[in-house]
Amino acid sequence: MTCQVIEDDVAFATVSGKTLTVGAGVDGPTFSDGYWITLSAPPTADVIVSLGCADTNVFYTKRLLFTPDNWDRKYVAVNASLADPDVLEGRTATLTHSVASSDAFFDGLAVSDVEIAVEFSVDSVPPPKLELVRFLDGGNGLDVLFDSATNMVDGEWDIDCATLFEYAAQQFGADGTCAWTNSSALRVTFGAGAQIVPFDYVAATEKNAAWLKGGVLKNDLDGATLTSAAQYAEAQKPLDPILPAISITAPESVGKCDGVVLDARGAT
Repeated sequence: MTCQVIEDDVAFATVSGKTLTVGAGVDGPTFSDGYWITLSAPPTADVIVSLGCADTNVFYTKRLLFTPDNWDRKYVAVNASLADPDVLEGRTATLTHSVASSDAFFDGLAVSDVEIAVEFSVDSVPPPKLELVRFLDGGNGLDVLFDSATNMVDGEWDIDCATLFEYAAQQFGADGTCAWTNSSALRVTFGAGAQIVPFDYVAATEKNAAWLKGGVLKNDLDGATLTSAAQYAEAQKPLDPILPAISITAPESVGKCDGVVLDARGAT
């Protein structure tokens, strides 16, 4: 017998928090922000991610090293100063990534850019951003995690999904519901006709992500003025998906010339 072992891992990298907010004041950076880069599979050789930004007053981690033994995810810290101390206004910048590796599957891999809003603000911390969107084990909803405590918009535990998310009716179903489980975590329960599907590393589409509206969420500190920017996060597969239960019912005995009827059912 001949067996063929097929490697089904796909080389890809995801970026959490694709839109950052950092603070800058007359004396330099006032608050920082950051994000994670996660590889989809262990590489066979070191993977080096080099970062770049045209704005010389944005400061960030310049280089990340993923190894076969330490490959899961790495954090990028970002802060900034005013481009001109006499100009007290915000600006935007873009952080880019390039990937090099002796592993041909990871070498030259495309990694999403990260947009940075540099704000001149009285706030001491950045507004919340999407940290993780993951399907529930039963596949009937999502857990949405933010990187910091939010003001929950109006402080109510139940919230209209359309208040927070673009395309809510299409993505989560017409009767989908959203409820906070704590100030930094939200549970989405799908209604009929939900179209969002787990992120596909090979054929990613807009249906693989949850899209947060901008200008809605703030952090939970009194006097906060900055709101979260519009952003999206890929919907990750369940951690421990519930497998279908298959049952087949058949007669206990069958005559030599009798027909056989099998009743096969599957359920989750």
